Amino acid sequence: MTAGAPDRTLVVRVGNLSKHFGAHQVLCDINLTVQVGERVVVCGPSGSGKSTLARCVSGLEPYASGEVIVNDRPISPRMRHADLVSANIGMVFQQFNLFPHLTVLENCTLAQRWVRRRSKAEAQDTALAHLAKVRLADKGSAYPAQLSGGQQQRVAIARALCLNPSLMIFDEATSALDPEMVKEVLDTMILLARDGMTMICITHEMGFARAVADKVVFMDAGRIVQEAPPDRFFGGNTDPRIQQFLSQRF
Repeated sequence: MTAGAPDRTLVVRVGNLSKHFGAHQVLCDINLTVQVGERVVVCGPSGSGKSTLARCVSGLEPYASGEVIVNDRPISPRMRHADLVSANIGMVFQQFNLFPHLTVLENCTLAQRWVRRRSKAEAQDTALAHLAKVRLADKGSAYPAQLSGGQQQRVAIARALCLNPSLMIFDEATSALDPEMVKEVLDTMILLARDGMTMICITHEMGFARAVADKVVFMDAGRIVQEAPPDRFFGGNTDPRIQQFLSQRF
């Protein structure tokens, strides 16, 4: 690769990222890379900065210093390229954020029409294809209130996929669900991983991390404590903070 040329294998590069809420520093010199097709699970105790990191990478949150590069472009809500870059990032939140007055199909076509400028027919075809992928092809005419929590979250995933993102970020996508609904959402995420989607998953679901992750990142107090492949992370980890965290989840 020529000196100074972009690394086409990298989707995300975070360098020395710091973020404050008032006097409280929530991210401290975060460095992280995500390769094309890589599945990165970010875990850690509540308040460790995981969701803030996800929001900075997605362009939803400004930061104090450092850099976030997605698809070879700097990303920040203050930068003019943010909208263009964010259009290539699919974000799935704890809450489903579906429009209650729109049908499932309308929820999945709205951004396509406005952001991608697709025709109504093209947008509907794309939406139906992704609804089929999340096993909800028969729910296009339903309204969100008619669906279970798990189904609503799967619609939110389909909606994000409709914009053909190069990166999917899941921010505690199962934490608002009843236990019996968690599996159906995790199964959908596993399917995306097997299809080669580049993913950053903020989650406490360590079984999912062990099964899917290429890399596990553990955060505490706004810092990355450890970054390791799952076999090393779960196989006799000697860091006391990680041992305590894992003991609460297995």
